Amino acid sequence: MPKFYFHLRGPDGLDHDDEGLDLASVEAAYLEAFKAVPGMGSDLASTAKNPIRYGFEITDAHGTVLMAVPFAEVLDRGQKRTKQPAKLQLHKGRAEMRRTAGLIVELREAHAKLNVTLAETQRLLDIAKRTGR
Repeated sequence: MPKFYFHLRGPDGLDHDDEGLDLASVEAAYLEAFKAVPGMGSDLASTAKNPIRYGFEITDAHGTVLMAVPFAEVLDRGQKRTKQPAKLQLHKGRAEMRRTAGLIVELREAHAKLNVTLAETQRLLDIAKRTGR
């Protein structure tokens, strides 16, 4: 099962999650973050911090940001959505571009390995046909 990390992003920067959770999918990680927000929001509010200014950055074991879960997304359900600040959109876009570039590299490597396996399989089939096996 993959491990997901739930880093807390706030006005003072990023508080890293060093433990993480083993979960079945990124969707399960999102649901875990979604469930944690009300309690954490309450804790932040009790210390006079505005929980709307916080959010989780969910990463994989390599530190790749898979998604952000702003507390506002959970705490402001049913209210009109506001446009995200350009700086946050840029940050998310760059993270997504890095993630996509990494996935492209992985796909190319997997494709190359499959081509080698295919060539070897074809070679073995040709031998089997020639020898009648």
